[in-house]
This record gives sequence, structure tokens and C-alpha cells, in this order.
Amino acid sequence: MDLITSLTSQVMNKAMDGLSKRHKAIASNLANVDTPNYKRRDVSFEGALSHAIHEVKGQGSLARRQASNDEQLPMRTTRAEHIPIGHAASSIDDVSVDIQEAQDVQYRMDGNSVDVETEMVQLAKNTERFNALARMESGYFKGLRSVITGGGGA
Repeated sequence: MDLITSLTSQVMNKAMDGLSKRHKAIASNLANVDTPNYKRRDVSFEGALSHAIHEVKGQGSLARRQASNDEQLPMRTTRAEHIPIGHAASSIDDVSVDIQEAQDVQYRMDGNSVDVETEMVQLAKNTERFNALARMESGYFKGLRSVITGGGGA
């Protein structure tokens, strides 16, 4: 088992990537609060990431999963507009973290769908989640370093 690329590390990296993109989307929303016809943007990846974790855990290690995929000739999408064929994301690498426009919400008559208070709440939530993940990942690597160096300290 490769400790650096373990499932835990892959999930934390993918989640931090998603939260980083969400932060950019929120910043873009706030920057365009006065732009007519601007549609707010958001990032949704938690469901796909949860599904991929379930798939990977259900089928054992990533190496064994990749070996079985070699026999099935898996289809992969390379752009957000592509429709996945035959399956949803079944590995952590397949989880798509894309910025999408919200079409169903409109707060103002000029067509802009950004609400500053909503964006500020989302920004605070996103920041807390990112900081929690950063602390978890830091602890994960401190634990690895402790194991590598013998763990005793002093």
C-alpha cells in the first residue's frame, strides 16, 4: 500500500481541490454582484466524491480496481460537456469538479442571481471546511513522518 497516494490522501486532495474551485466561484459571484444578467456559479462535487469512495471501497484497493478496469476498456470523459458512458465516477480521479451556472435562481430584475448575504455565508462555510481539511491532511502527514522517523521524538 502506498501511503502517500492512499485513498485517504486522494479523497482529501480531491475535496480540497473542489473547495478551492468553490472559493473561486464565490469570489467571482461577489465580484459580479452588480453585473446585469450574471448568473451565480457554484461547484458541486460532494455527491460524486461520496459515490466514488463507495465504489472504491466496495471493490477493494485502487490497484485491484484498476486491474479489473483494464479488462473492461473503461470510457473516460475529458471535458465537462461529455456525458459519461455506462457509469458514474468510479474512482477518485474520475470525480469531476467543475464550476456550473445556477439557472433556476434570480434575485433581481436585471437578471443577476447573486445575493451578497448568501455568498458571504457560503464563503464562511467553504473556508471552515477547507481549513478543517487542511488540518486533517497536515495531521495525516505528521503521522506518516512520525512512523518514518521512529515516532519517539525527543
